[in-house]
Amino acid sequence: MLPRPHTFGLEVSKMGAHIVIVGGGVGGLVTANRLALLAPGETQITLVNATRMHTYQQGWLYVPFGEEDKKRLQKPLKRLVYERVAVVPQPVVAIDFDHCEVRLDGQSLRYDFLVIATGCEPNPTEITGLAEGAHHFHSAEAALRLRNALSEFEGGRIVVGVAGLPYKCPPSPIEFVCLLHEHLVRRGLRQKTELLYATPLPRVFHLEPLVPLFEERFERFGIRLVPFFTLEAFEPDKKKAISMDGTELTADLFVLVPPHCGAECLKKLGIGDAKGFLPVDRYTLKVQGQERVYALGDCTNLTTPKALTAAYRQAFVVAENIVAELTGKELRRYNGQVGCVIELGDGEATVASFDYDNPPHPPKPNPTLFRQKRALRRLYWQVIPPAL
Repeated sequence: MLPRPHTFGLEVSKMGAHIVIVGGGVGGLVTANRLALLAPGETQITLVNATRMHTYQQGWLYVPFGEEDKKRLQKPLKRLVYERVAVVPQPVVAIDFDHCEVRLDGQSLRYDFLVIATGCEPNPTEITGLAEGAHHFHSAEAALRLRNALSEFEGGRIVVGVAGLPYKCPPSPIEFVCLLHEHLVRRGLRQKTELLYATPLPRVFHLEPLVPLFEERFERFGIRLVPFFTLEAFEPDKKKAISMDGTELTADLFVLVPPHCGAECLKKLGIGDAKGFLPVDRYTLKVQGQERVYALGDCTNLTTPKALTAAYRQAFVVAENIVAELTGKELRRYNGQVGCVIELGDGEATVASFDYDNPPHPPKPNPTLFRQKRALRRLYWQVIPPAL
């Protein structure tokens, strides 16, 4: 547990409010700790999560290559929150907006303010045959299965790509294929392996300023791009992916990021879109049509990427806006800011930093940014959870 923080002197207009935060990922954890730093002293803060653990999810990218281990990527939530944050390790059964209640198994929590930060989940079953025939790295179990598959791979064709939208951390499959190239070089298998990258987009990535950098890296590494490949079905027994236009790809190994969906408890609310993502005001991060309910991170329908840095920045805005409501002050506006450091192999990385109004201006990939990203892997637990 983090030490009890200093609570700053604020003009309090509503004492003893109970703030319930659902979800113990980056968004929920940082919101809880930021509130612990800022909220009036008698405010109660409760963090509800389905498990007792917080996961550094970006680390799953490195597990298939043996560069990370599950044990290093998870820590108990109670060790990561400030003293005034109560952690309730139970799955949410339902949320009742009318009665301001979060229902758990056998109990309910009443709230004055609610923050929903339930993230999103890989949903390979959305596409016929995908779960049975292809790998991905967006969960602990999937990343470990992929590590085993790569350890047994001795050459042939590997197709990496995007099976459906949306998904968390948009550059992650491009990072993966670049890291895979290096992994195969180390194992002496690169000359025996054909690497393809399949995407439903007309080009390698949706943000135009990054496209030349990614294309140069694909050309350097001999990775063939397959654009306009919108996966419709997968035939596991034939190791075949079939696009909506009838194009077929066969391979010895498929690594396809599945489409993601909102958490199960959100789908039951009936206020989200077809995939369970919540509609929020893009500036205040309030859930549309609800009073004193906020949502942030991967569970929302925001157009910002579903990424760690987005959830982190949104958590600061949500916490400060709740304190503003408690103290009768003006709400802060989220400007859509996101910043992603992207590994591109050869010990180099670039960065994409942008917001609602300003596109990214990524620098040429360089070793300095690579070292910064690798440093975050080591320092994540000291830098992100404290919400300073």
